[in-house]
Amino acid sequence: MSGMMAGGCMGGGCMGGGRKEFYPSLMALPSLTDEQRQSIEAQARGWISSGTDEIARAQDELRHANAAGDTAGGEQAASRLRDALNQVKSGTTTLRSLAEGAPPQQIALDWFKSQMSLVSDRHDQEVVGPLGLSWFHLITMALVATFAVAMVAVYLMRMRRANALVDRLVGGTPAAALGPAAVTPSARSSPGGTLGVADPMVSPAPVTGLPPSVVAIGPAGQAGRTGPGLWKGKLRVVAIFDETPNVKTFRLRDPGGGPIPFSFEPGQFLTYSAEIDGKVVKRSYTIASSAAQTAYVETTIKREDKGIFSDYMHQKISEGDLVDVMGPSGAFTFTGKESEGVVLIGGGVGITPLMAAIRYLDDTAWPGEIFLIYGAQTTEHFIFRSELEFRQRRMRHLHVAATMARAAGTSWMGAEGQISREFLTQSVPDLVKRRIHLCGPPGMMQAMKKLLAEIGVPAEQIKTEAFGPALGAVPPPGFTVVSEVRSTGAAIAPSEANVPAIGPATASIRFSKSNKVAPLPPDKSVLEVAESVGVPIDYSCRAGICGVCKTQLLEGKVTMEVEEALTTDDKARGLILACQAKSIDNLVVEA
Repeated sequence: MSGMMAGGCMGGGCMGGGRKEFYPSLMALPSLTDEQRQSIEAQARGWISSGTDEIARAQDELRHANAAGDTAGGEQAASRLRDALNQVKSGTTTLRSLAEGAPPQQIALDWFKSQMSLVSDRHDQEVVGPLGLSWFHLITMALVATFAVAMVAVYLMRMRRANALVDRLVGGTPAAALGPAAVTPSARSSPGGTLGVADPMVSPAPVTGLPPSVVAIGPAGQAGRTGPGLWKGKLRVVAIFDETPNVKTFRLRDPGGGPIPFSFEPGQFLTYSAEIDGKVVKRSYTIASSAAQTAYVETTIKREDKGIFSDYMHQKISEGDLVDVMGPSGAFTFTGKESEGVVLIGGGVGITPLMAAIRYLDDTAWPGEIFLIYGAQTTEHFIFRSELEFRQRRMRHLHVAATMARAAGTSWMGAEGQISREFLTQSVPDLVKRRIHLCGPPGMMQAMKKLLAEIGVPAEQIKTEAFGPALGAVPPPGFTVVSEVRSTGAAIAPSEANVPAIGPATASIRFSKSNKVAPLPPDKSVLEVAESVGVPIDYSCRAGICGVCKTQLLEGKVTMEVEEALTTDDKARGLILACQAKSIDNLVVEA
């Protein structure tokens, strides 16, 4: 038996059979040659490497299980994490014994006692510190305790962010089977349709409503809440990715390195602001990353022709820069609880809120069917193409059908032309029964809504968000808001910078918090009058869509041309949209 053990170790594999054979193999050896020591060291380092990899995988599974409310999966991942830590400990104990020149029997005993959580006898002879323990043990215990505290702190922070997700998922019901299997780009070919408009994303900001209440958890002093569910402060750009020649993704993190200081839902957006050429410019961009991801948040931005803010982001912003953001805002959301399946139809950069939903549904293991119908000008402008191809292989319930308006001269083997009736009905079985989320340029949006109505899809099943300039008299939600800046650094509101005075008025408005009174002309909104007298009211779109400017009306009555961002409960509580509210009577508002 001893000869067999020695022979195996001489061959370089004294631990080749695994950790179970490690102890008897070493106990049978009178001494170790250099070759045998190298073999043991290599095996120990292999334990450490594989254990470290297993720790990373177990942590990732634990995060996903917590996000999905899977307690059984979380317990299993925690058990794997404990076993992996034990494996790393085995390797480090063996390396320490080798470094101290211990004989094979002592190495085996130290290893065995580490497995049994016993103290090695030979360390009892070391220099004794406080409480009768060696300094080695004291330092080791301190490091382990510090690591444990850090892990608990990280776990608690993640659990705070996961609670909202768990609440939404606990009451969910499994999705029913929904017809044919995956639809791939290469399996489709359909001429004709409605996507043929050029992709004029003059203003890549979303038309959305007010978000659900979100608690801001940002560091005190750096930023905080500015309104219902809103957080305002600085985030750091930690990475910039080129998606297409004119589209970049900006990854933002908390400057302190912690989790992002707000919660959001898939489809919501952030409002950026910056001083550009002596003017304060604001612009909104949809969050493209998963709402289950707490370490960072991403926005995907297309550089527009003569786009003030998009040009600034593409040309001036680098990794490491701090940017001012406010949010989240928007009601164009899908979390999986709204229906058992979903059809996502997008064009151009309008894919960003749809991609946010796909990433989130993947992270939370949502079982429903997801159909993505996407149109781009050319394959060069196909945003997230490689990621979608990868996710199709991993997500059994994701079906992608894409068409290129122009594919001549390229290697594209999928559908060509615009999104047509035939393309839709072939790509999505039972289309008229499904919930649809639609996002893209205004021209594409109008054409798609008309086409869906012709197919017979009920209007209440279609949720929309427009990217680009709005049609008609209402300003677009992506309208670039530019304000003059005084020498003191304070911004002059657009109305103050461009309009000399409000003019005569028979009514007045009193701002209760600021204790200011101003004339209220019938053709001026509450927001415009507030800006003229220096009363701060937060805003984003100035079109009655985003809901950032919700304000409490204390006295009087107002009319609003657009009030899409107000819920029934908002109206019952007396909230108004300052950018839309006008009146011929006296008003008192809480601002």
